[in-house]
Amino acid sequence: RAAGKSTLGRVAAARLGVQFVDLDEVLEQEVFGCKINAFVDKHGWAKFREAEARLLENVVVRGLFISDPRSGCVVATGGGVIETPSALRVLEAHMPVIWIDRHIDDIIRCLEGVGSYRPGLGKPAREIYAKRRPLYEQCSDFVFTMRCGDDNWPFLEKRFADLAAWADRSAAGCRGLEAANPVCVPIVAASLQAALDDVAEAAIEGAGLVELRVDKLTGGVEAVLEALPKLLRKTHSLGLPAVVTFRPTWEDPNAGYIGDETPRLQALRRAAELGAAFIDVERSAVQRWAGIGGLPKGSKARLIISSHNFTEVLDLNSLRALVAEMRGSDAKIAGAGPESVVKIAQMAQSSADAARMLTVLREQAGQPTVALAMGEAGVFTRILAPHFGATFSFGCLSGRASAPGQPDAIEMLEVYRLGAMSGHTKVFALLGDPVAGSGLPKVLNAGFAADAWNAVFVGMLVRGCPVEDFLEALPSGLIAGAAVLASHSAAALKAAAEHDAPSARRARADVLLPKPGGGYVARGLEDGMVGEVAEASAYYEFFKGSPVPSIVRHAMMQAAATQGRA
Repeated sequence: RAAGKSTLGRVAAARLGVQFVDLDEVLEQEVFGCKINAFVDKHGWAKFREAEARLLENVVVRGLFISDPRSGCVVATGGGVIETPSALRVLEAHMPVIWIDRHIDDIIRCLEGVGSYRPGLGKPAREIYAKRRPLYEQCSDFVFTMRCGDDNWPFLEKRFADLAAWADRSAAGCRGLEAANPVCVPIVAASLQAALDDVAEAAIEGAGLVELRVDKLTGGVEAVLEALPKLLRKTHSLGLPAVVTFRPTWEDPNAGYIGDETPRLQALRRAAELGAAFIDVERSAVQRWAGIGGLPKGSKARLIISSHNFTEVLDLNSLRALVAEMRGSDAKIAGAGPESVVKIAQMAQSSADAARMLTVLREQAGQPTVALAMGEAGVFTRILAPHFGATFSFGCLSGRASAPGQPDAIEMLEVYRLGAMSGHTKVFALLGDPVAGSGLPKVLNAGFAADAWNAVFVGMLVRGCPVEDFLEALPSGLIAGAAVLASHSAAALKAAAEHDAPSARRARADVLLPKPGGGYVARGLEDGMVGEVAEASAYYEFFKGSPVPSIVRHAMMQAAATQGRA
């Protein structure tokens, strides 16, 4: 009661595109024909619990009161339903169940507020909560934890919708292949308490999953084995699937583990036993991994076979061969099934290098893959990973990158809307060097969001190669249009197949638009344009082919104001 089940349940149903069923509302409107308090006053709590449990079974098991049982629904139960043994058994047998664990102080404040119509339970709320809590833990697959004083409901609704989407896919057996929120936040703290705090912070910042970099913990294998149960209990309580990585220095010079392989790999097996969603094993270690038994029998963890190159990005044919070996012979040796993930991360020395990673992702569509280019030139590969169906991408806690070129998770979710990105998302680029300091992505993406346009505007650093080579290296048809900064506008004009009068007059291309049959057409902005809102508005009109609506302009002005720009 007063946990927010009805509010959050409606949000989850809207996200999943299914019907929302509030058991209390059905009881009042379809079963009792009166308010719950009137029924309890007349018949008592015992009769109410019987009716509640019967209705739960009718909805969940028999599909009654659901317009399309094949599509499923989101059900909000009463808080006391778990006190009835038959209802508890139904919940335990039907995944996923999400417990909304709102802080008891906030629940009491709501119960004491004006407008509470439910009859009293006869005991103090804290006593009832203490009695029910073990039952909630017993029947729940996921926990949505709300801290004391959490009242930012738009943020809470977004987090809950992300969790519900992940839970729904887990129940369907996809286990994250198309994660609704594909942003994985690495946890790289040196102490257990700091790691636990960072997991909580990742949940607050909206992460879809976390990577527990246990090699960063001080104390070696013994400390890792002691920390794993606590870390995985924490991630489970927050509804965050966990990738467990115990990286050795022979794979990554910045990793934290130096020692024998067998204890390291045995620790990873222990993580699988404790409920990790993914276990990361380096391809060079798959033979040893198989030698100690691989994934434990009965474990639901998925294996990630990973490969890292901190020197260069291989040529495209070599990348293709590497992926084929990892998905073929390496996976066979490791005993990995078709749900195992191939992960490749390589250091980009040029933007064209980085672009090749997106081609790898496109060619691996439908197969679990993580492919990204490290370094500043590769930032866009992390942002666009969901566009190509990557299993997930990596974003750090605010200002705490764990790998070169890792963007903030909040930026990935709020500016680039990775949770809504798909293969249908139109991709527009900001080309130049540098692009990191530009406020245009935040301004223009705010406009896209206000317009409900499934599009994204991404900064793409063009460095170490001509602009035409970079555009050629990108997957064909990816760029729906590009804004070009002054650093590359002259080169972009030369690379264009056609140009308009303003671009010819100014000897620069401010915009590139794809030309039917291949190549790009250069367009120029008018003289006298001042400020990022004015520039973003001009780009919007080029990209959309229509004037900027007032609601879009207002959203862009607000985004610019938050950056101190106009």
